[in-house]
Amino acid sequence: MRIILFTGKGGVGKSTNACATAALTAAIGRKTLLVSSDLAHNLSDIFDAKDGGSKKRISGNLDILEVDILEEIRKNWDSIRQFYAGIFSYMGMDSVVAEEVALIPGIDALFLLTGILREIESETYDVVIIDCAPTAGTLSLLTLTDASGNKANRIIEIERNILNLVRPIGKRMKSVKNFLPEDDFFITLGKIVYDIGRLGIILRNHEVCSIRLVLNPDKIAIAESKRSYTYFSLFGFPVDAVLVNKLFPVELKDGYFQKWRGMQQEQMKLLHQSFLDTRIISIKHYENEPIGVERLEEMGKDIYGALDPAAVLSNVNTVTFKKQNGRVVLSIVLPGLDKAGIDVGRKDNDLLISAEGYSRVFSLPDTLANVDIDKAEYDENRLNIRFAGKG
Repeated sequence: MRIILFTGKGGVGKSTNACATAALTAAIGRKTLLVSSDLAHNLSDIFDAKDGGSKKRISGNLDILEVDILEEIRKNWDSIRQFYAGIFSYMGMDSVVAEEVALIPGIDALFLLTGILREIESETYDVVIIDCAPTAGTLSLLTLTDASGNKANRIIEIERNILNLVRPIGKRMKSVKNFLPEDDFFITLGKIVYDIGRLGIILRNHEVCSIRLVLNPDKIAIAESKRSYTYFSLFGFPVDAVLVNKLFPVELKDGYFQKWRGMQQEQMKLLHQSFLDTRIISIKHYENEPIGVERLEEMGKDIYGALDPAAVLSNVNTVTFKKQNGRVVLSIVLPGLDKAGIDVGRKDNDLLISAEGYSRVFSLPDTLANVDIDKAEYDENRLNIRFAGKG
């Protein structure tokens, strides 16, 4: 199976590119699912598909899924909803309002991730393409899948055991009993955290998953995409292509669009200097927005040409362990950073790396559990952390 995530700054055409890729993979015989992870779904509009529920068959090999978060919660995670709704009702809130407020901020992202995992593990599809929210939302979503989920599960289990001890006493106290979750609450929450951790392992597998950044050839979009590339690299998510939309053709080199096309070409030079060995794909400016499966399939052919749209288009391994002179070196691709904005720390078997506002916890292999950090250097777009001794 192949999993491909499309993300980019809002309004750059990532949904259309995701749809065109899905239409093409389906046309060449791959059973394809296109999922929207953006709560503001628009896949049905792009395919000009009529209503038919959250999951629709577009063609023989193509389904689209626009997850209904409210329905997902009611069907699969009712114990969590009931617990929070009970608290808000006890505080005097109208029961209908309490039901809605019980959907605490961020909980929708958790349910969305578990829904995606369920589709991946169904083994129904050869290719799963995810049309992600704009870049910041995608980063927040993907960082939820970090290895720290194992620690969260341990905390949940500890809290569950403590509450099992105090629940018999607490239920006799009117002011307390409404705030004591039942055991089902922790079982459900633990399952969500566990599933999200498993999804993180899948999404970091370079042979299975790829992220494709979509942008327009302007300074702001390029600057955001460069930052995104760095942060995806920090968390070990592989970016295999950068898709550049709305490029003016050579026929517009004269006249009104001459200056615009010149600026675009300057930005393309910058792109090739910024994204290392990652494949960059140029996409022409279409006169009309591609709508419907046939137009999108043609757009997919324009984008990929002789390339297989489901293949790994660039193999840039962002996180590697290697041996140098008998010592283990952890090397991470982090292009375009200010050296002063990087911090590396260590606690027990965890390595904490911070880079300009984002932090990642690495769980080190057992062979490095008692091995100190000798040196950390940032050179040629890579952070290299060398461990003392022979790990």
